[in-house]
Amino acid sequence: MPLKITDKTAEARVKFNNISSKEDATPEQVNNALESYVTAIAEDAGKQVRDEYEELKNVNDNQILQARGIHVLTAEENRFYNEVTKAGGFQKDEIWPETILERVFDDIQEERPLLKMVTFSPSTAKTKFIRARRKGVAFWGSLHKDLEGQLDAEFGATEFTQLALTAYFLISNDTLDLGPRWVDRFVRLCLQEAIAEAWETAIISGDGNEAPVGLLKDLEGSVVGGVYPDKASAGTLTFKDAPTMVKELSGVLKRASKYTHKIGKNDEGKVEYRKVSGKVYLIVNPVNYYDIVARVTTQNANGVFVTNLPFIAQDHIIESLEVPENKLLAFVGGQYDATQSRAEKVYVYKETFAVKRATLYAVDLLGNGQPANNDAAQVYDIAIPTDVVGG
Repeated sequence: MPLKITDKTAEARVKFNNISSKEDATPEQVNNALESYVTAIAEDAGKQVRDEYEELKNVNDNQILQARGIHVLTAEENRFYNEVTKAGGFQKDEIWPETILERVFDDIQEERPLLKMVTFSPSTAKTKFIRARRKGVAFWGSLHKDLEGQLDAEFGATEFTQLALTAYFLISNDTLDLGPRWVDRFVRLCLQEAIAEAWETAIISGDGNEAPVGLLKDLEGSVVGGVYPDKASAGTLTFKDAPTMVKELSGVLKRASKYTHKIGKNDEGKVEYRKVSGKVYLIVNPVNYYDIVARVTTQNANGVFVTNLPFIAQDHIIESLEVPENKLLAFVGGQYDATQSRAEKVYVYKETFAVKRATLYAVDLLGNGQPANNDAAQVYDIAIPTDVVGG
């Protein structure tokens, strides 16, 4: 079960994102916004964990607890958290069991549809993605015929320099008193929220300047100061009526079926084709999500409301706050290369924030990412007629 965030936390997240993205923001302004955000997350996580503790503290069935997100700890994790509770918190540069942050990442991929579409590879300081393109064809002929065809492949590599993704969390003293299993639950809830938010932002709108490159960006555009430009619109989708939707969405899938396969930065590329049926996702702003769903929802003869979009399953329409209003990303699932390390240490920031009865911690992870090719996603404008009602 993911963290249930309140409006206060959602507003603090928006405020922090807005302030931290301003070039003229002072360190004090950024720190204050960060403090408000991590404090709000900690309050939500603390309340959720305490409520779960009161409800489940007498439950001994591990299957029931596991189903509610209260994991069975390994022996190493249990020893680690016991030491944390005895010491009254995490110690500086303390080595974490690798399984804790692995499970955090597994959880956010399970709970976030956007992150489930991305395959994350383990990373080191520098990581290379090896890409291959077949050269030559197999030759059909009589047995033992002289070789006239050759199977070969061209190889190229994209090298990623890993970037630091720092996740902050606060933990209060009364949460430590609940015991190892519940401290683990609290830590995972906090880190899931912080890491998932950062990765979703990067995958959609990362500009490439000390950050991953997002799907909204043009890999072939002019990079200025490390920043990739936005992609131009591939067209306009109106979702006007059933015949129009069939035509428009078939066009989206048709375009996604053709891509330029490049195996290196200086490679001119080769036009190739791919099967995309069941693999295309429409990523939109929440406002437009309901515009689209309303257009394709009807009531059948039994009085049941049914949502049916041509060629695209409803669960392939994904909401994202990072997609601008009235824009749509048509993304071919799996076509985003990402790396993520498993952090080992937690850092104590006792002097940074004066938060009563709580301590701020930070975890550094290494990661990076970019679309597998410039045709991994296309950007479309959305222009649904306001005078059209029903599908």
